[in-house]
Amino acid sequence: MAKCKSGKCGCRARIVSNMVQSMQGDSGACCLDVCTNPVCGSPTMLSLMAPVIYDEIGINLCAGFPVGTDIATTYPTAVSATAKVVNIAYTSGGDGVVLEAIAGRPNCYVVTLANLTVTFAVNLYDENCRLVGTVYPTATYLPPEGEATYDEDTNPSSVELEIFAPYGVGYEIPAAAGTPRPVINYLGFGQDNNYVRQGLNLYGIAKALNLELDDNTITVGLTLVLQSLYFSGYRVENAGRINTPKGSLITPDNTNCMKFVAGDLLDLAIKPLELGPPKCEERYKESCETVYGCGIGAVDDTVVIPTPTTPPAVEGGGAGA
Repeated sequence: MAKCKSGKCGCRARIVSNMVQSMQGDSGACCLDVCTNPVCGSPTMLSLMAPVIYDEIGINLCAGFPVGTDIATTYPTAVSATAKVVNIAYTSGGDGVVLEAIAGRPNCYVVTLANLTVTFAVNLYDENCRLVGTVYPTATYLPPEGEATYDEDTNPSSVELEIFAPYGVGYEIPAAAGTPRPVINYLGFGQDNNYVRQGLNLYGIAKALNLELDDNTITVGLTLVLQSLYFSGYRVENAGRINTPKGSLITPDNTNCMKFVAGDLLDLAIKPLELGPPKCEERYKESCETVYGCGIGAVDDTVVIPTPTTPPAVEGGGAGA
């Protein structure tokens, strides 16, 4: 069992965690510097920063609108359709989406949704369920009264949703000098909106209810979901790394490159530190002598340092990796 010299592991000017700080100056303590000898293997617990949903509420809307093409002429064999939401566009404030804190209830907000411009991908199929074409119509959900898609019961002019948002909402920061404005993030499948953000997120799911071939219209039901979401750190039990399926090339070639291509996928072997008890591996960030190899075991507050060996090869990769 190796002992760290008190001068080696003593006080330093850099900031360390309370756990490490409490160990400094303890001449009987061992330390392992993970900066020079990363801990290998799989941790029992993972420290994750996860997006957590604190509250959510959903509503259903329905509207009929033109497909945007003469189906009989362009897709004469089409008999049915499906619909998916491509994008939901809206303006903030005014007659659009309004977000307000509820007076006297600091953790809740009321969100008014109105004038949502929804773009769909409508797939058209023949009687044998073969895809014959895709069109991209746009319709207004929650439109002003008098518009074609307005219906008092199934597609009113606006809805008010109350949501619990204890850590507040997201803000748009003006490029020029200006006041930040609260916003709702749309979560979709586009390149610029396929990710969640802290605060309020809105997403939609569509279902084609009816396709009228005579007048080239489609009726689409739309589910809108509003949720409050925040990133938070959690400790999660580890069931092991994922095993990524690998496709292989079959060839009689036996070069080093082909051995690698036919071999296992490369993978990173250094594990994240288990920061909490009982392992408290954050204390391993100490200035110690460099050793090689894995299999470090901890007993109480001491760390067993294995006998230095030849540095291990990179795990993963086929022959010749």
